[in-house]
Amino acid sequence: MSNLHKHAMEAVLAAAKHDIDDSLKENGIDDPGSEDANDITLDVAILHAYRIFVRICEQRGLTIDPALFADMADELCDEMAQDIEE
Repeated sequence: MSNLHKHAMEAVLAAAKHDIDDSLKENGIDDPGSEDANDITLDVAILHAYRIFVRICEQRGLTIDPALFADMADELCDEMAQDIEE
C-alpha cells in the first residue's frame, strides 16, 4: 500500500471514528461493546463506503446506482467469505 493510500485510509478511519462517537453520544450509548454500539459502527462503516462509492462515481462521470453498490458489495462479501473458508 502506498503512502498516499495509507494517509487516505487514516483520514477515512478518523472521520468514521468521529461519526461513530457522535452517533453513540446522540443515542445515549455508553457501552462501546454493546449490540447497539456495534449496529451503529456497522451503519457508519457502510455509510462511509457508500459515500466513497458516490464520490468515485461522480469523479469518473458514472451513474450513481445504490442498487448496484448493494449488489457489488454483496458479491464481494460472498467472494471474501469463500476465500476465508478455503
